Parts: sequence; structure tokens; C-alpha cells
Amino acid sequence: MATIKKAFQPIMSLLAANIGDTLTQELYDQAVELTCAKTGAGGSHATSSHRDDEGNVVAIRCSYFGQWFKVDEVEFGKKASAASGYNPMCKAAVSAWTKQQATFKKAKESLLEEVASGEISPEDISAHIEELEEARTAVAPHDFTGYDSLEDLLA
Repeated sequence: MATIKKAFQPIMSLLAANIGDTLTQELYDQAVELTCAKTGAGGSHATSSHRDDEGNVVAIRCSYFGQWFKVDEVEFGKKASAASGYNPMCKAAVSAWTKQQATFKKAKESLLEEVASGEISPEDISAHIEELEEARTAVAPHDFTGYDSLEDLLA
């Protein structure tokens, strides 16, 4: 017996319960309900992009800066797999984030060398890593207009 993929089990159960019946509108409506994409993951209606009445993306909430930006004022890279078609971070954010990650990695490697050479005692490693982690997760400043909420941006 074939194993049904978990995502399709509800619809297969519906169909199995109705074997022998001709397809009715009610059965079709139930199948549509089972297969429709759910919006607003987790039950919320929060989103990271906003479209105008014509369906064009006009604003995106940058996941790095935590602010909303107008796409005609702040550059976002393309990302085909994203619902908006754009990267969730603006290009300035991607640059800052990438630099922070690289700096963190080099600093951790350097820390290991300093411990090995005796410059830093093993007991002090945690404190140094905490400092590095703070620098890695700090949000760099930007020089363009951002909005704390979509409502502020649209006002």
C-alpha cells in the first residue's frame, strides 16, 4: 500500500469516504477548502510587504533594520522564491549583516589563537564571545527614511 504524503491525507480521507459517489458541488467545495493556501501564517495577518491597488510591491519591512521602507527609495534585491519577489533585507542591510558575520567569524578564530598562545585565559572566553556576539547582532545605522509601522509609511 502506498504511503500518502501528510499534506494530502485530509483530502484523500475525504475522497475515500465518498468512493462511489459522483462529484457533487459540496464535495468539490470541501476539497477546495482542504487545498487552499492559508494566509497569514500562525493566524496573524502580519506581512513583510505591502502592495498597491494594482498589485505592485510599494513597501517592504526590512528584517535587519526592523523598519518599513518604500521600494522606490531604498534598494531591495530580487528574490524569486519570496512572496513579494524581493529579498527580506534591503541591500544596505545585506551588506551590513554580511560584514558583521565575517568580522565575527574572524574574531572568533583570532580568539582561539589568543587562547592557544596564552594571551587570553580559557576562563575569559565566555566574556569575549559575549562581546563579539553583541557586535554581531547590533543593527548598523542607515541614512535613509524608515518607518516603524506600515501605517506610518502610508500616512
